[in-house]
Amino acid sequence: MTSGPRQSAPKPGPPARRERWFQPRRSGYRWEQEGLDHVRQLMPQAEPYRAWATFQFTSASGRVNECDLLIAVPGGLYLLELKGHPGRVVNHGDTWQFHADRVRTLKNPLHLTDLKAKELKSQLERAARASGDDPRRVPFIKPAVFLHDADLVSELDEFQRTAVFGRNDSASGLPGV
Repeated sequence: MTSGPRQSAPKPGPPARRERWFQPRRSGYRWEQEGLDHVRQLMPQAEPYRAWATFQFTSASGRVNECDLLIAVPGGLYLLELKGHPGRVVNHGDTWQFHADRVRTLKNPLHLTDLKAKELKSQLERAARASGDDPRRVPFIKPAVFLHDADLVSELDEFQRTAVFGRNDSASGLPGV
């Protein structure tokens, strides 16, 4: 009796590499993509880290929400709004001013990001119900703002600094992202 080639058992190897960064398209804004790249470089290739960048969703009210970054980290799930304005940022109440070559004024972006986070959670709960999953398993989504210009100096007051982060490698006066 002749035997054919002997089949060997599969050899154990490293686990398949799991994708942790999902970005359907690069940002159309150079400054925003630089901020995303900064976060991506800092993100460990380990559990539970995952990130979804530059996506949109439509809320139940019909409002289209553009999201810069949704990231899962050991501390929870965060929806980050990225702002790359240079210079010095100060506030007058919830109005922020970025002083550089010109003055840029905007309302604290945390407020709109908080609304987007709540609407995204609602959409995820609806999707969970539709697929037969328990919507209570959808985690709370914390809103945050990432001021990522490397030379930014923050003079935001203690209330406006809430959930606002800067680059890890800068002297912005903000906690690192």
